[in-house]
Amino acid sequence: MPTKEIIDVRDDILKHLEDDHRTLKYLSLVTGIPYGTLYSCFTQRTFGLTDENLEKINTALSTQFKK
Repeated sequence: MPTKEIIDVRDDILKHLEDDHRTLKYLSLVTGIPYGTLYSCFTQRTFGLTDENLEKINTALSTQFKK
């Protein structure tokens, strides 16, 4: 029986940034989310992405990522 792979929206956002040649620093600047928060969330995976921050990211990148 195949297992269902869990997709993390953070991976999709990082891929989108990479495809656009953008960094977490850029994302921090356009969203107003502190770089340390983004780094802890996306790179260290210390905690999950909040709905509020996801909304800011979608607005800044003109995307529609969902959890």
